Amino acid sequence: MEEEEALEFYERITQGTKRFQIISLEHETGSVLNDVKMHPVDKRTLAGVIQQLPEDMFEAVEDTSSAEEAEEALENSGGGLNAVTEGTVDAFEELCKESLSHPNLTSTQMKHIVSQLNFETLFGLGTEIINMSSDRTGDIRGFQKQE
Repeated sequence: MEEEEALEFYERITQGTKRFQIISLEHETGSVLNDVKMHPVDKRTLAGVIQQLPEDMFEAVEDTSSAEEAEEALENSGGGLNAVTEGTVDAFEELCKESLSHPNLTSTQMKHIVSQLNFETLFGLGTEIINMSSDRTGDIRGFQKQE
């Protein structure tokens, strides 16, 4: 790998485009909010959420690749709604509030939308954000000892 000056290295890290996925949210009436950006959350936020999750719920999320698989694994393990606590809801809501944004809505408006998510949508989005964020906990991927 080509050596870079310290400032060039720093600029490369800080100039990168923020990764995100575009999703849509659907109201029970069928109304749809398109162009919602789902960003990975930083590693501290992710760690805080993981710490609040019951162990069986975290294992279900960790061992699967989609929200549907995680939900099925949790139900099969007997966790299901037993794993849903006030702390679990708070953790997933915080995760979604940190992750979701919309170009035409303020962060306060998005937080209100997140508070209106039903259980299935909240945990499905939360699972996706955990999976997305755990893959992107920083741009620096390694180190080498210098002699």
